[in-house]
Amino acid sequence: MTEHFKLWSESNPSKVESIQPQLGLRDWSFLEPKEKQNILQIFNNKKWFQFVFPAIKILNDSYKRMTYGKEVLNHGGPHFVTLMGTPTYNTCCVIAALKDFNNIFLKENQNVVYEMLSVYADSLINKHFLKSIKTDNPALTNDDYKKKAYKDFDLFTTDFNDIFEQYSLDVMITRSGIIFRQDSRITDEIYVPVLTYLANKKWIVVNREISDAFKKFQDKTPQGYSSAITLIISALQGFLQILVSNKIGKGEIDQLIERAIKNNLIPNDSFSKNIFKGINSILMEIRQKSGDPHPKKEYANEKTAILVMNLFMVFIQHALTHERED
Repeated sequence: MTEHFKLWSESNPSKVESIQPQLGLRDWSFLEPKEKQNILQIFNNKKWFQFVFPAIKILNDSYKRMTYGKEVLNHGGPHFVTLMGTPTYNTCCVIAALKDFNNIFLKENQNVVYEMLSVYADSLINKHFLKSIKTDNPALTNDDYKKKAYKDFDLFTTDFNDIFEQYSLDVMITRSGIIFRQDSRITDEIYVPVLTYLANKKWIVVNREISDAFKKFQDKTPQGYSSAITLIISALQGFLQILVSNKIGKGEIDQLIERAIKNNLIPNDSFSKNIFKGINSILMEIRQKSGDPHPKKEYANEKTAILVMNLFMVFIQHALTHERED
């Protein structure tokens, strides 16, 4: 079964909220005009968005009442010329479409911009090769067809995701469509309650580590992500030390978890024990691989750093359920 690339409107039919302010992730509306201009220029320097007539035409056909591409609408067309035996869009169509594309990119709201970008990204997928998947042609395997089908698309998404990460934007492109880097429900239902609880003076040291981790994360560098991982794990260790001893002291995380369970300070049912030990095992593996205290096997990336932060928040949230029940 082949992937279906979803347009922005397919997977996000209603307005979406700004998410994850703690991690510095922003939605499109938070960008300054100059930032949008810079992002567009970076794409242009990489030779993207040169042939956007099909994307603007599809956008106009899909949203006739709004007609976001007014230049293309008034221009009509498409008009073709033949170059080296191949029909291609005339310069007049290219210019009109670029005017519309730039205007939408710089002035329209997030949903319109992302819809246009998703239509453009979809246009880079070679549908002919996708249709050839699972045929009896022995010359090419399904993987070969898929690589050829997504060749230009994958090159674009690599640049897109890198640029959007650098500008702390909260979406990325996959073969399934544009998706959020972090779902807003994680922020609302996990981050906010946990950080509200930890705002108590008792946890000031833990809060300091978390705050420093967020700052390092916002550096948007491999070194920053690795430092963020180390700081978050340090925050977890500090949380457990205060929970067990009422002060920052000694003890590795696995030892502190055992003491907390033994002293009935965190849930001690078998399911909870497995959760705590499982999270600890994952965190220790990631710290060993990408954290700062030891020689790294490799630097961390954004995905790994967010995973560690999410695991930390889940750990604290589940630990707090015991306090609420008491």
